[in-house]
Amino acid sequence: MKIILLPFSGLYWLGTFIRNKFFDWGILQSKKYKKPVIAVGNLSVGGTGKSPFVIYLIDLLKDKYLMGILSRGYGRQTKGYQFANYETTFEDIGDEPMQFFERFRNKIVVGVDEKRIRGIKNMLKDFNPDLFILDDAFQHRYVKAGLNILLTDYSKPYYEDEVLPAGRLREGKYAAKRAQIVIVTKCPDSFTEKERDRIQSKLNLQPSQALFFSRIVYENRVISSNYSFKLENLVNFHILLITGIAKYNEILSFSEQNFETVTHLNFKDHHNFTNADIQVIEKKYKEISGNKMILTTEKDYMRLKHFQQIKNYLFYLPISIEIDRAEDFEKLILNYINKN
Repeated sequence: MKIILLPFSGLYWLGTFIRNKFFDWGILQSKKYKKPVIAVGNLSVGGTGKSPFVIYLIDLLKDKYLMGILSRGYGRQTKGYQFANYETTFEDIGDEPMQFFERFRNKIVVGVDEKRIRGIKNMLKDFNPDLFILDDAFQHRYVKAGLNILLTDYSKPYYEDEVLPAGRLREGKYAAKRAQIVIVTKCPDSFTEKERDRIQSKLNLQPSQALFFSRIVYENRVISSNYSFKLENLVNFHILLITGIAKYNEILSFSEQNFETVTHLNFKDHHNFTNADIQVIEKKYKEISGNKMILTTEKDYMRLKHFQQIKNYLFYLPISIEIDRAEDFEKLILNYINKN
């Protein structure tokens, strides 16, 4: 199948290459801003850990600056510019922007717009943030980001992938040169220096590009709308794990290591749960005996928490990331902001 699709990938590659050249040559215009603009994105379609990384940046900067977090709002049921407030739901802005807002309600401004220039214009008018973080915006070149951060998954780095539809890349590997910072995400705990050197060699970055490695860290607790429990108190629990994310292997493996048993129901990424889905979940939950709960990701929780049928036993597992040489990384971020 991959061989059959390669000619179509060649056409897709050519189309994205010409588009990028039009931006490079100035035929298509990129708008620059006086305020700092940080774009976080990837070359592949989903699953590289953008949301935890945006959360990392927010944690780093939330006490120093008023940040405008701007996303396209994938999966929302609205169009145009929307901003998050206390009455907003994931249907208005999407699950990931809702996740940012719920975590940092009084610290940041969260907006969505499929046209990022319009979104920035409206957020400047409404809130005048000190800086912008653009989520999933590496390919959105109509905005000239001052700092581009490119993420690539350890288990499937972009140099081992192909352009759509034969692979999962949105544009050719050449596009990585636009990034000032490249981060290899979801590295295993057993990561060695030899492995780092091998990946660095394969990435073949420019001297001006900074390379970092990160790993996912699960917090030692689960959270619901009313409760929070430490994991050590749940070791004898039977878990119904619900996922609607691009890659679920990490949370599934973690759950199997920390709970008595795990029953897994997987849905497509950004799945819009229906009452029929909840009936399936309820039925599966009733089949489980003993101490039990429904566990999901923080992103999926945004789309599940309004279903009253499961709300009382629905919990999510918060995650964060750790970056090697974190001080060097944070210094790069702060230096860029302070200079701009």
